[in-house]
Amino acid sequence: MADVDPDTLLEWLQMGQGDERDMQLIALEQLCMLLLMSDNVDRCFETCPPRTFLPALCKIFLDESAPDNVLEVTARAITYYLDVSAECTRRIVGVDGAIKALCNRLVVVELNNRTSRDLAEQCVKVLELICTRESGAVFEAGGLNCVLSFIRDKPYPGPLYPFPAGRLIRGFTCYFHHISGLMEVLLK
Repeated sequence: MADVDPDTLLEWLQMGQGDERDMQLIALEQLCMLLLMSDNVDRCFETCPPRTFLPALCKIFLDESAPDNVLEVTARAITYYLDVSAECTRRIVGVDGAIKALCNRLVVVELNNRTSRDLAEQCVKVLELICTRESGAVFEAGGLNCVLSFIRDKPYPGPLYPFPAGRLIRGFTCYFHHISGLMEVLLK
C-alpha cells in the first residue's frame, strides 16, 4: 500500500477520455487491489478515504461514455468499500444521480456479452449493499423497477440465474415494511 500515491490514484480515477481511460482503468484496478488486500481498515481508509474516493467512483458511473469494462471495475471498487464499511453508503447516496446511474445500467445490459454481464452482476451487488442501509434511496432512484425489468426482460442464457437479485428485492420488501409501519403510526 505504501507504493501507491493516493493523490495520483485519485487523479487517474478522475480522468476519462481517450487514452486517459487506460490510466483510469489502471487506477481502478490498483484501488481494487488495495481495498481487497488491506488487512487494516483504518489504514486503508486513511490512505484511500471514502469521502474523496467514493464520489470519484460515482462520477465514473455518471459518465455515459464510460465503457462497460471500466464501469465493472468501478462497481467492484464500490462493492469493496461497502463490504468494508456500510457507513460508505451515505457517501454514495450523497452523489446526485449515482444510484440512478447504477440502476440504469441494468436496463441496458447485454447478457450475451461477458463484460456487460459482469457489470450487471456488480451493479446488483452494489445496489443490494446500499439497500441494507438506504433502501429508500434505491427505491426513489427507480431501483425496484430497474431490477424487476432486468429480471423480466433480460433472460439469462444459462440454466440458473446467477445474480443475487432476490436479495435485493428482499431489501425493498424490508423498506416497504418499514414504510407501512410508519404509515400506521401516522394514520393513528
